Amino acid sequence: MGFLIGPILNAGGRLGRSNYAAELLSTSNQKIINDKSIKLVALNEKRKKIELSILNTIDFKQIENDDEDVIVFYNPNINEGLIGIVASRLKDYFNKPSIVITNSNDLLKSSARSIPSYNIGKAIKRALDMNIILNGGGHNMAGGFILKKNQLNNFRRFINQDFLMNRSKSESEFRYDSEVSFSALNKDFLEDINKLQPFGNGNPLPTFLLKKLTVFKPKILNNRHISCFLKSKTGRSINSICFNSVKTKVGEYLLNYKNDFNVVGQINENIWDSKKTLQLIIIDLIL
Repeated sequence: MGFLIGPILNAGGRLGRSNYAAELLSTSNQKIINDKSIKLVALNEKRKKIELSILNTIDFKQIENDDEDVIVFYNPNINEGLIGIVASRLKDYFNKPSIVITNSNDLLKSSARSIPSYNIGKAIKRALDMNIILNGGGHNMAGGFILKKNQLNNFRRFINQDFLMNRSKSESEFRYDSEVSFSALNKDFLEDINKLQPFGNGNPLPTFLLKKLTVFKPKILNNRHISCFLKSKTGRSINSICFNSVKTKVGEYLLNYKNDFNVVGQINENIWDSKKTLQLIIIDLIL
C-alpha cells in the first residue's frame, strides 16, 4: 500500500487533480472506478518524470561544496506538489535536513524533511515566533511553511544557526535493532519478523546489521532504484534492492565498490511473477 497504491492516490493532489482520488474512493460505480484509476496511474507516471527532471537540474556537487548544515534549495519553477518529494531526496542523499522552496503567487512555499538529530517542527515554530516566516508547522521529521520573498536569506541564516544550537548531541545515524548472521536469513526468520506486524509509525519494520558482504550483478531499475545480489564470505547470496539510490553515495558504492562492507537493512518478501523470494532492503552501507 505504501509503495504502490499510496503514491498513485497522491499523484492527483500533487498535480492539481485531488478530486480524482476522492471520487475513486467514494464511489461504487465501476465505470468511475476504472476511469479515475487509469487517470491516476497516468498522473503518477507524469509525476515520476517531472520529479526526475527536477532532480537532474539540481547541482548536487555545488550543494556538497557549499557544505551547509541545513540544505535550503530555492527554485521558483518547481511544482508546489513536488517540493516535499524533492526535499526527501536531498535529505536522503546528503543525510542533512533539507528544505525545498518554490514560488507560490507573491510568496514562497516550502517543504522540509529532517534527520533524527534535529526537530524540524520545533525549528519552524521558532522561526514563526521570530516573524521570519508567515505561517507553518510540522513534527520531528517533516514540516512546511510560507514566507515572504525578502525573508529568504534571513531564513537561510536562521535555520543554519538554529541547527547548531538545537541539534541533538547524538551524532550516530547508523541505528539498527540487532546484528544478525547472514546464515539467519531464511523463511523461518521472516515468519518470526512478521509476527510483530502490523508495522507502521511506532512499530517500524526491524532493521538489522549484516557484516562483510560484497555486491555483484548490480543494475539500475526505472532510472531510480538499484537491484543487486549481496554475498557473504561463505558464498551465500540474497537478492537485494536499494530504493531511490541512483545518483546517491550509497548507489555509487553499490554500482562500483569491489571490497566488502557492512549493510544496514530490512528483510521482506519479494513477490514477482507469482514467485515469493527473500529480499533485503538496503537502508545504508558502513564501509
